[in-house]
Amino acid sequence: MDIKSSGKYAFLGGTSSGKSALAEQLVAASGPDICYLATAPATWSNGDPEFASRVARHKERRGDRWRLIELLEPDALYDLILNAEMPTVIDSVGAWLAFDDRFEPDLDRLESAISRSKVPLSFVAEESSLGVLPMNTVARDFVDRLGAVNQRIVKSVDRSFLVVAGGLLEVSQAKWQEAR
Repeated sequence: MDIKSSGKYAFLGGTSSGKSALAEQLVAASGPDICYLATAPATWSNGDPEFASRVARHKERRGDRWRLIELLEPDALYDLILNAEMPTVIDSVGAWLAFDDRFEPDLDRLESAISRSKVPLSFVAEESSLGVLPMNTVARDFVDRLGAVNQRIVKSVDRSFLVVAGGLLEVSQAKWQEAR
């Protein structure tokens, strides 16, 4: 990967696109002390062997070198980002939003935490806007919220990438407001 491991990045893509592995690879190159911030509630693995298997594959791929932090409540993410002491992968934005169906993200607080963080950050986010508009209100609301959060993250990081089949496409942040 031709990107430096000292900045803030977003890796967006579909399910099993390779976005987590690429984000982990980037952060792993930054030194011996690295962190993985898991946003999916640990309880999601209870009674869901397929999800538990996915979690196990992620842990195996990372190895023992990574410090694991499991998010206990969605509002804790802002302070975890702000107070991170080592390069960190935040995986995933979609799981963070789905953590609690009553959760409403504070986008200003998220942007502030990202901009004030002193360590490399790599966000892993599902890009849900590439599919058909969902047929129910809950799913449409999730897609809209995820889109808004992803846009704010992309605005807040140094570089963003769309991951397709393990390949990277850099996402250019439009500066349309400045061109007015």
